[in-house]
Amino acid sequence: MAEPGPSLRRLLGRLLQGASLKRTGAVFLLAGRRGPKSVVAAELVTALSAEGLVAEDGDGVRLTREGERWLAGTTPRALEARLVRDDAGGEHYVVVNAAESPLALLAHRGLIGTIAFEAGDKLRRDYTIGQLSPRLGVDYSAPVGRHAHRPDLAETVLAARQRFNLAMGAAGAGLADVLFDVCCYLISLEDCEKSRGWPRGSARVVLGLALERLARHYGMAAATRARTRSWVKPE
Repeated sequence: MAEPGPSLRRLLGRLLQGASLKRTGAVFLLAGRRGPKSVVAAELVTALSAEGLVAEDGDGVRLTREGERWLAGTTPRALEARLVRDDAGGEHYVVVNAAESPLALLAHRGLIGTIAFEAGDKLRRDYTIGQLSPRLGVDYSAPVGRHAHRPDLAETVLAARQRFNLAMGAAGAGLADVLFDVCCYLISLEDCEKSRGWPRGSARVVLGLALERLARHYGMAAATRARTRSWVKPE
């Protein structure tokens, strides 16, 4: 499950006001004349850096121009910090763009059911926790890969990669491609169809079948067949 994380606007806003964010052991300490001192998880700082909102400079962290633009509302990204829990109970901070989630949009419109959404969201969480690279670096059918025994990778990261690969293998090569595009890489259904030369509306059908198979793999399949009929219902 994912829960709301700390307010990114408050955190970045304090950096804009001159607060310092410096590494202290395994975490970062946020301190300034305005607001109380607070501890910030290193994992969250890494996620913010990956989004280009902050940059690490020595043992400190500074706000970037992209971070300033996001605070000013001049970018369309609806970024949120979320705390996700893996199957082993471990907690991890991730930064997501709620405005770019095709799966969330489909669920909001009632085009997929709760089980289908949860299956796709579970895949996305493992993709995020597993720190997987874009499609060229992912082998859906193979084990975790040649990096499986790197000592600097946490066990939770490797476990997430293992679950991700098993789920993609269960979906099958054709359906796994669509799952990756929509659930993990946040590509819209329209763009999926354009890149493959598919007719309009076909990506919804394929994604529905893929989510059904994914839910079955996760043991969520009891109610998926009835709910995914909406994928082929005429608009």
